[in-house]
Amino acid sequence: MHTGNNRLDYLNQGINDEENTSDTSSPDDSQLVLNPITHESSFATKAYEHIKAAIIVGDIVPGKLYSVNQFATALGVSRTPVREALLMLAQEGMLVMERNRGFRMGTITVEELNEIVQLREFLEVPAMELLAALKPAPLQAFTEARTIYTDLQAAADKPDLLEFLRLDRLFHLTLLSALGNNRLTTLVGDLRDRMYLPGLRALANGGQLHQSGQEHMALLIALENGDVEESGNIMLRHLKRTQSEWH
Repeated sequence: MHTGNNRLDYLNQGINDEENTSDTSSPDDSQLVLNPITHESSFATKAYEHIKAAIIVGDIVPGKLYSVNQFATALGVSRTPVREALLMLAQEGMLVMERNRGFRMGTITVEELNEIVQLREFLEVPAMELLAALKPAPLQAFTEARTIYTDLQAAADKPDLLEFLRLDRLFHLTLLSALGNNRLTTLVGDLRDRMYLPGLRALANGGQLHQSGQEHMALLIALENGDVEESGNIMLRHLKRTQSEWH
């Protein structure tokens, strides 16, 4: 069994073998749909975020094998930061590394997705009710959320699906963090990262992301008004919409 640093060494060795091997069972060479990375800072972090978002929205096909080179070409960066990003995602269980071959995304069942959404309902609905009742109101968090919402809708209008997903996550975690419970924010963030939302691509292609994003502003207005019941109701509807339309 490989654990700790041994596990990391094993993964690194697997990637090196995959890059230097001419195995006949090679990954599918079809083009990956990923946004190129354009910012200079932290290419590994950016690669991690882009690939994770692509997994969530279904741009990474479950069960299909991908090489490090495919990801590097799609993202427009060298193999080194991509290698680091893939290692992180493999350690988190979002990708499975096949030694000497590449990476593939594991399958996720409808039952697993329903469990994740149910957990989010247990956590996020009462959290928004608590936030609406908080005195004094966390005005700075609300201001930050409004700014994020503007960028979210701009991403929806392009449409830039991966940026929309990143900002959607940031919007909700910014509000949650105002409660001051770091464990809650981390847990919800992890649950969000376990979602599989291939329906988002259809919404983006159909020009419906902006309408979907408007629910964020309704939630923010209810929070700013201190409307406890409405805040909880909007959050619940939002999660139900995610479960129905985004899958």
